[in-house]
Amino acid sequence: MPSQEHLSVGILGAGDITRKAYLPLLSSWPDIHIAGLFNRTRQTADEVVKRWHLPTPVESVDSLIDLGVDAAFVLTSTESHKELIRRLLEADIDVFVEKPATTHSQSTQALAELADERQRVFMVGFNRRFAPLHRRAKEIFGNREIQMCLIEKHRSGTKERDLAATYLDDTIHQIDLLRFYCGEITPTATYGHSQDGRFMSAASLAQTRTGGQAVVLTSRQAGIWQERVYLHGGDFTVELHAFRQLRVRRSDDEQVIGEDRAGRWFPQLVERGFAGEIEHFFACVRERKTPETSGSDSAKTQRLLEDFVALAQE
Repeated sequence: MPSQEHLSVGILGAGDITRKAYLPLLSSWPDIHIAGLFNRTRQTADEVVKRWHLPTPVESVDSLIDLGVDAAFVLTSTESHKELIRRLLEADIDVFVEKPATTHSQSTQALAELADERQRVFMVGFNRRFAPLHRRAKEIFGNREIQMCLIEKHRSGTKERDLAATYLDDTIHQIDLLRFYCGEITPTATYGHSQDGRFMSAASLAQTRTGGQAVVLTSRQAGIWQERVYLHGGDFTVELHAFRQLRVRRSDDEQVIGEDRAGRWFPQLVERGFAGEIEHFFACVRERKTPETSGSDSAKTQRLLEDFVALAQE
């Protein structure tokens, strides 16, 4: 069991998400020592360790394991996750992996079962769940019955060529938020649109356990990046414009939360939930608890995603 005072971690992957989100936090996290970094391209690894004053990069995953780290952050391409996670768990190392955990729910569930067998912490990085305003929105809506949950994710431009790739690489966050707000839901339909062989937009519909409606919308011709959540029920509305503003409406009353942070003093990595998810992971490692976004929970999100895609293919 890792020391309560100190944790040694390894990092796998030196891409954009590592440099923009994880290294700025991990390099300054109290009582955390980054023991080693592995990246497939050595030149990139050398640039990263120089920028962040880290130890010399290791040459292989085995070399990282040999450092005796307590935990590892898998921040590589999705296709590489499955084998890397398996090797780390079998070496009795706790694992945090960026979403999606693997390319398929069955693989994610198999790794979750391996983590349970080895008594390891296995957490998937769904940072939205740990964003302060998302957690506040869920708290404010409380136990009211959701009549309608509408979650949107829009941007301009697209690199994915089909709905399945878009949902797995990007819209999975919004699909996970459907479960975060509504609990387990039953998918009913997906409508997608492509143009010249490229994904343009989609709408997926589901029903809550109490008969409410849950909808996720995504577009690639929206002009600017946008994420929104609308919760309706019990003569009450919560509207969240991620990650900056939360509006609560009832009758003629409207409460606005978040505009006091317009001065930008609120750190973006806190605002977007990255700091919260890392804090949660380390707490689970130290206390040997199951993470909120565990491998098993992530497999449920992936199964819902796969069901939505299958409905579009019928």
